[in-house]
Amino acid sequence: MDTSTPAYGESGKTPNSDLPTEIIRLNCHERIQHLLVFVTFILLVITGYMLKIPERWIIGMGDWGELVFAYRGLTHRICGVAMILTSLYHAAYLMVCKDGRAFLKDMIPTWQDAKDIVHNIGYYLGKRPEPPKFKRFDYREKAEYLALVAGTIIISVTGILLWSENYWGKFVLDLSILIHGMEAILATLAIIVWHFYAVHWKPGQFPMSRIWIDGKMSAHHLRAEHPLQYEELVQAGKLAPLAESGHGEPHHSR
Repeated sequence: MDTSTPAYGESGKTPNSDLPTEIIRLNCHERIQHLLVFVTFILLVITGYMLKIPERWIIGMGDWGELVFAYRGLTHRICGVAMILTSLYHAAYLMVCKDGRAFLKDMIPTWQDAKDIVHNIGYYLGKRPEPPKFKRFDYREKAEYLALVAGTIIISVTGILLWSENYWGKFVLDLSILIHGMEAILATLAIIVWHFYAVHWKPGQFPMSRIWIDGKMSAHHLRAEHPLQYEELVQAGKLAPLAESGHGEPHHSR
């Protein structure tokens, strides 16, 4: 998911102006958190879905198959712990850091988000001439973030219950297996179908957005995706305005 902090670097300044032409959409803490979630999630998906491999395939591998599956379980648990620790890191970031508190404040759903949903549906149906204008986060990014938070809690709790199976009855374990597996499927599909397209594969970003690597978003993309934030920053003198043609070239007043 795209997230942002209102921080501005020295890079990307226009030749005739001290105003930057890009913002830091993801700061260092947020990029580290995103990378940790990305790596642990991929490994959890691979090692988790390995349990669906037919048993006869594993038997056919002989001793090598047993070794692979022994390390599969170990890797899955290590990555599970790493994801929980990353979640605690994120929670501490939200509470302690100024940028984290600003992130949380901007991520809280508002009544305007409900209006934007109705407005956007009307635009898709041809009833509105233009899509809604979004601030730092739109309703889709907020929904994805809240789904990530809820999903992480659900899959972590059920994973811990399954890890400590000796302390729980059959009903708890059966229910945990069901919920853990269904949440894993839901999360995998959400990442592939929703997140990858919305962030990386959509027109103008394909094949990949580099925000998760360098954290930067150009004023051109900011105006296209978060026009209200763009207008706010330009009016505050924190971002160089673009030419009215919209081709991403900074506009210089003479």
